[in-house]
Amino acid sequence: MNVLFILADQFRADCLAHLGNEVIQTPNLDRLASEGVSFTHCFNQTAPCGPSRMCIYTSRYLCSTRAVNNMTPLLDAEDNYGFALRQAGYDPGLIGYNDYAVDPELLSEGDERLTSLRYDNVLPGFERVYYHEYDSREYFDWLADLGYPEELRCHAGIHQPDVPAEGPGDHLPQHFPAKYRKEHSECRYVTDRAIEYVRERSAQRESGEAKGWVLSLNYIKPHPPNICCEPYCNMYDPADMSAAARNHKELVPSHPYLRNLGARQLEDDLHLREYRACYYGMITEVDDNLGLLFKALEETGEWEDTLIIFSADHAEHLGDHYLTGKGQFYDGGMRIPYIIRDPSPAADGTRGQVLDHFVEAIDSAPTLLQALGEGVPDRFQGRSLLPLLRGEGAGGYEPKTEIHYEFDYRGAGMAAQEEEDPDKHLLWVVRDREFKYIHFADEKMPPILFDLRTDPDELDNVAGEAEYASVELNCCQRLLRWRMYCEDQRGEHWAQQYR
Repeated sequence: MNVLFILADQFRADCLAHLGNEVIQTPNLDRLASEGVSFTHCFNQTAPCGPSRMCIYTSRYLCSTRAVNNMTPLLDAEDNYGFALRQAGYDPGLIGYNDYAVDPELLSEGDERLTSLRYDNVLPGFERVYYHEYDSREYFDWLADLGYPEELRCHAGIHQPDVPAEGPGDHLPQHFPAKYRKEHSECRYVTDRAIEYVRERSAQRESGEAKGWVLSLNYIKPHPPNICCEPYCNMYDPADMSAAARNHKELVPSHPYLRNLGARQLEDDLHLREYRACYYGMITEVDDNLGLLFKALEETGEWEDTLIIFSADHAEHLGDHYLTGKGQFYDGGMRIPYIIRDPSPAADGTRGQVLDHFVEAIDSAPTLLQALGEGVPDRFQGRSLLPLLRGEGAGGYEPKTEIHYEFDYRGAGMAAQEEEDPDKHLLWVVRDREFKYIHFADEKMPPILFDLRTDPDELDNVAGEAEYASVELNCCQRLLRWRMYCEDQRGEHWAQQYR
């Protein structure tokens, strides 16, 4: 069996047609869901990109990885699924990026990464097939061969929309199209490299040179820079965009964290709708490119022998709560798509199902390891979804009753007092079907509680109200028990076999 693990960047769960979005066009992801299982309640474990990806690849919560921000080094980086597969005789490859910063203790004297922050590295175990976050030298050389002018063959040039000389007027810059054709986008270039990889590995398998392949494929879209080439730029009418989940009272919040956050993004209705229309366009571009990749899988005969997971590192607020981007603690930034297609006949009984089980992003690594028949490292904290996909005959599956999320906000301006110990600038979240509870390490930050039964948009903080006192206590105790359970138990687990 092969594994294709696809991560988009900043992709919301509610931006898929098969999950009820009547505006967006995602036919290829919808097809993937029709042949697999799509989960409506998958949540990432942290933000931004780097910390979330470290959780995903290592199958560990942020309290374990402690890679709390972009370019924060990950210690014990070999505890990731790529390294586990390398040890088992696989040759896992990576196309795109995984935002990994190397432990400085591992670097040699004179290495520039000892005195500067970088995360353009590949986790141990993975072959660096092609590294590309927003763009790359190879991409710009390709554009040169196609005749693109020098001013576009750079990061600043290629990601700027074609705004008229007189300016954007009342519009956002992303209202205007990119200066490249869709077949020349960085998204297409990444896809073409993935197709090359699939064709090469398929040929190697046919000749008996290699076992099943494993590819981590990473797209930057629909993460900023917010830009669409045609036809995606004009594919969605801003007037068709849905309203944001927000309330004017959120502009004058009482909670100190939200006051310091000062969320006032996309207050203008036209800008909100244009922002969303561009976002939808970027998603459809990713979907179209996945269609090309899926076609290549079929043409090479690999489709029927490839486990495919599609998900994201985090989501995007899209103007909800007057926010854009990721992070914080709202569902808009935490809830991500999760589609898995298991080619095994044992999964035939669940094909086409849409399930509302709680799934966490850290569940991907144990799932793909189990699918390949490999053991799951003791340190992994996620749970394989394979028993759920393959039914009771595969050992059963006990659904999760809650998800956990952490966000380290040091240096982001949301602290009660910035001169305080930055290690206090951390929040924990526990969310179940009925409530979402947010607890802060800073004693000056009171908890936040949302009653999701009556307030699914998370607009009203009911923490501190007498009728919710028992709920707050219960949530706080559950957070404490979860954190206790997440302690590193490797030493004792080894010792138990001899006790």
